[in-house]
Amino acid sequence: MASSSSTRWLLVSRPVVGPVLDGGPALLRELIPALPAEPCDYFGDPRRPLRARTCGDGLLRVPRLPGGRGAQVLERAAIGAALIAREHRRQPVHLFFSPGPLTERFAAGVAATPEPASNTMSLTRRAASGARSIFTVASSVLRGRKRTHERPAPVLQTLTCATGLEACAHMLEVLDGVVTLSAHTRDRLIGSGVAAERVHMIHPGVDVSTAAAIESPDELQQRRAIIYAGELDAGAADRLIELARTLSEPALRGWTLIIACRPDQIIEHDERSRLSRELAGAIGAGRVELRGEVDDMPALLRRCAIQLFVADEVHRRLDIPLVLLEGMREGLALIALDRAPIRELFTTAAGRGREIGARVDPTIGPQGVVKAVHELCEHPEAMLGISRDAVALAREAFCAARMGADYAALHREVLRRYL
Repeated sequence: MASSSSTRWLLVSRPVVGPVLDGGPALLRELIPALPAEPCDYFGDPRRPLRARTCGDGLLRVPRLPGGRGAQVLERAAIGAALIAREHRRQPVHLFFSPGPLTERFAAGVAATPEPASNTMSLTRRAASGARSIFTVASSVLRGRKRTHERPAPVLQTLTCATGLEACAHMLEVLDGVVTLSAHTRDRLIGSGVAAERVHMIHPGVDVSTAAAIESPDELQQRRAIIYAGELDAGAADRLIELARTLSEPALRGWTLIIACRPDQIIEHDERSRLSRELAGAIGAGRVELRGEVDDMPALLRRCAIQLFVADEVHRRLDIPLVLLEGMREGLALIALDRAPIRELFTTAAGRGREIGARVDPTIGPQGVVKAVHELCEHPEAMLGISRDAVALAREAFCAARMGADYAALHREVLRRYL
């Protein structure tokens, strides 16, 4: 690998544009500022780079289209066209996408992109070589049959969610490595037949430069709010309704329940309607806030002392949602159903001698969450200790700096195979 582009990573996701992001763009918004100072390229807004311009990052711009399968196909086609352009063919590529047949055919096309023909070749030979390159890439993307690695640089993929990964695990064989965001997904991937040495686990992280715990009873008194910012399935709605009905009881008197679920195709609109209907009185009295898109989630989290994670299923989301890590950074206690991979937050905390909240048996019904919330609110001194431990865990194990160092180490390791 002779050119300078041969060690300059191209980080690929949907464009990192706008204040509200999820999946790969949300992860890259935290990761890129935490990487070492070496320049990289990514898809974003050249007017709003994630790092100082002196870092020399290259921002590639493609249209950021509204959601929907058709938009995803067009957007990835535009990204794919950029990836097979001559100036990017020698670059190592790291994809940040959820697994699926379309994504893995896209990855196969990137890996199948051969080194560009030398400028010393005749025009006719370069044209013929270019035509063969386009045909090879198109065959990999459209037919998904030929899986070769002709690109003169590594191709990695971070799985930004784990939904349905078993069905397409065999399609990951063309990649130089796969990154999972939890140990649970790593084990599932290995169990599906992917070689263990090609699977790398890196927990997500967030910027903790402004991390602060709730330090005093007076501050806790000002933050008597409970927030749920996850997916709104039937199980989550059941638990939230049951909890809201107890807000007038002594343990929760004066507390507010904030339900901040993004209104997209993942959320069951029937459940949102059910919440509006069954909690109309509490919403009217100000005890419950039912929100949609939140432009400034950190500010909302700083109003709260407890965060919940109570959905039965997680679809097309990071294994460990960044909003939970942001809540820990702001000192919120976590009450969550005892399921993988969220369980890893609690086991990591226990391994460091820290307590960050409570795990609830998901089989015992909505009362399990209600009981855990009441017990926590009845012990404010314990909540202050949990707040300090949550911030400490975010700094130690779930910070962007640690994530950036882990990704940089992986990139160096993989690049050495091509030198």
